[in-house]
Amino acid sequence: MKDRALRWSGLASLQALVASCAVLGAVLPARAATYDYCSGLVVRPDQRFVDASTCRSVYTDDEIAAGAEAVWMGDFTDVASPVIDAPVRTCFPKPSHASNAAYVKRLKDARAARGGGPLEIVHMHRFDLVPAVLMAQPPFRVSYLVGTTTPWSFVTDFFDKDTSAACLPSGCRWSDSWGGLPAKDAGVRLRDFIEREAGTGAQGRVVQYLTRPDGTDVYWPTAAIGDLRNPAYRAWRVAEAREALRVGGYTTVDLNHKLHQYRGQHWIGSARFRNVQAVESSGDTAWSAPAQGYGYQEYVQALAALASELRAAGVAYSLQIGLRGWKSNSYDDPSTPANEADLIRQIMIGARVVYLDRLVDSTPAGMLEEAVAGLAQHGVRSIPIDQGCDLSRSLLGPPGAPSLAR
Repeated sequence: MKDRALRWSGLASLQALVASCAVLGAVLPARAATYDYCSGLVVRPDQRFVDASTCRSVYTDDEIAAGAEAVWMGDFTDVASPVIDAPVRTCFPKPSHASNAAYVKRLKDARAARGGGPLEIVHMHRFDLVPAVLMAQPPFRVSYLVGTTTPWSFVTDFFDKDTSAACLPSGCRWSDSWGGLPAKDAGVRLRDFIEREAGTGAQGRVVQYLTRPDGTDVYWPTAAIGDLRNPAYRAWRVAEAREALRVGGYTTVDLNHKLHQYRGQHWIGSARFRNVQAVESSGDTAWSAPAQGYGYQEYVQALAALASELRAAGVAYSLQIGLRGWKSNSYDDPSTPANEADLIRQIMIGARVVYLDRLVDSTPAGMLEEAVAGLAQHGVRSIPIDQGCDLSRSLLGPPGAPSLAR
């Protein structure tokens, strides 16, 4: 993890640049404090603890209230009205939007007591993932999930028969259970809900999102990948997001995207993930199989449709995107008929807040200010961040905790 102090010179340079920008004016508000990602953002203080036994967060409520602009919190397994329990998180034995609401209220009250401006509180939604706790909710249908034609035996063999360094000497294996423990959650696994609705073997016909590498020899699915092209699926998720805002009290839900996963070969057995060692070395999250007929163009078009439907339903969303997304065509795939970069800009101007990710030390002069001013013309607030700075205080979850879906 990089030392935040190494970034102070770049941050000071950026602040000096902003102060001297006469053309665009003071479009970047002064900030009283710097938190995560060299910014006014606090990342998941509900899951980062100095002392998990006392649930003492790396940031106190008062520290957040003192100067933070925004808080990212929650997890993709939170739902508004759980039918089954979500996986336990430290200090949240039964996570849900309702259990998050008390923390949200504390932060809002602490800010109000200081007389500061509004604090953006973002729920870390994943519209593209369907975990078991969501599958348990009606009206789940297997048709909501992305399909594959890859035989299921390929998935299990990929782990069982791997001889790369990651699987030596004891070998690797696949588990259907959350956490990778045999039959730990039989009856409430992804497989159980999928096959209950679509019959034995249906698990092998959908693309699943694997646990992020954490050094163990067991791999398991955290969710299935939802098909955002399906209008019924999008309607279901829009309704759930509306409930999330109502029950949890958040300001926005995150319109999370995985553009790099759809532009590259992101499934096990691909050139990128040719064996388990390659998956481990990547530090990224692999899919169980290639998606059938669902590439980058289809994904971005569906994401834009979802953004439009969220706006129509009055569901405020926020977006984290690279600064280059504002003007350049780097997000466009020239091999497709669509201009994906234009679609992404449409998503940006429909957001309540856009978190503009750029390198503090090397962003060209005026580039950030131009994006902030341009978005402001559409009524969109911008919060610049630099994920290259990492977290200003360490410890994301307790040691040995299952990897979050990222």
